[in-house]
Amino acid sequence: MKKIIAMVRTNEFIFVFTMWLLSRLFIIISTGFLASFVSLPATYSGADIPFGFVPGHIPTFSWDSLANWDGAWYRQIATTGYTYAGTTQQSSIVFFPVFPSLVRGVMTFGLPFEVAAPLVNNMAFLGTLMILHGWICDRYNVGSARWVTAVLAWCPFSLFTAVAYTEGLFLLFSTAALKSFEQGYYRWAALWGSLSTATRITGITLIPTFLLVAWKEKKPVAAYWSGLLTSVGLLAFSLYCYLRFGDALAFIHAQKAFHVGYGIQAWFKLFRKPNFSAIYGLLKLLMVFGGGYLLWYFRNKLNWVLTIYGFSSLALIISRANSVGRYAYGIVSLSIALGLLLALNPRWGYAVMGFFAVLLAVLSVRFVWWQWVA
Repeated sequence: MKKIIAMVRTNEFIFVFTMWLLSRLFIIISTGFLASFVSLPATYSGADIPFGFVPGHIPTFSWDSLANWDGAWYRQIATTGYTYAGTTQQSSIVFFPVFPSLVRGVMTFGLPFEVAAPLVNNMAFLGTLMILHGWICDRYNVGSARWVTAVLAWCPFSLFTAVAYTEGLFLLFSTAALKSFEQGYYRWAALWGSLSTATRITGITLIPTFLLVAWKEKKPVAAYWSGLLTSVGLLAFSLYCYLRFGDALAFIHAQKAFHVGYGIQAWFKLFRKPNFSAIYGLLKLLMVFGGGYLLWYFRNKLNWVLTIYGFSSLALIISRANSVGRYAYGIVSLSIALGLLLALNPRWGYAVMGFFAVLLAVLSVRFVWWQWVA
């Protein structure tokens, strides 16, 4: 029996690694090869010029193309440290420290940022897929685990797990935290949770998730402590901001200079142009509100941890209406719910995977041409 289990585990490892590798190669081909056949030159002026953008930019088959947009900010943090210029000028303090710190550590081995940052992100994403696949195998079955893995690997916004962004790392920490909490490993849940809140602001939704589930399921005191200790990452960053810049909430105040949208007006801006932006806006609505429907539909199959985490994270996204697509992608509960749905309807699943691949190629090309895709 042990040999059979080991064989199954080996086959599943091969499946997960294949999904990860093929999606990475697909993104590389799209950003490095397909992008050379189109011309989408970005034009910006005045305050709208993204940090790191060079007028007349033409993408080439190089690592540099994977460090556009937020990657330019993470490069500055990893190489020269944080900046804070108040609420009127954009500064790097809005980006949380775990990812650039790890990248800087990898750079000590002689790798440039453009290589080190995608390397950290991609390897973290591989770890995410491994943890998630094993978790879903244990909770449901191998078929469901494969569909959930495919959804997370091929979702169009998986682009951000391959470039110089935090998606892979955040998914790794948050998934590990949720799994640890569900299985009663509260110390590990606190550790992974605190790393999540030090990686991205959306990690704070783990705190009410753990506290509410601990109360709902009458868990031991250690479960409450794991929820409270999850805030350590955020508090540590806040303390750093206070000691360095004299403003404990600098990472929040600095967002004003980025013109982050809030409320219903920000959602209307998703459809302000009758082109790709409008289509893209519909996709974001589908991810957020369709994802919410799936969470409700599968509420009896999902545990309280995944359900509450999913809804609390969606509430935070809806209140901001900024980078909606990739933030929704970072909610692992949504990928699990969609994977469970496709496992029940595999024919539709293959069609969805095909659509995902096409859109992933489109977003990859737009990313290297400095077109907004988040």
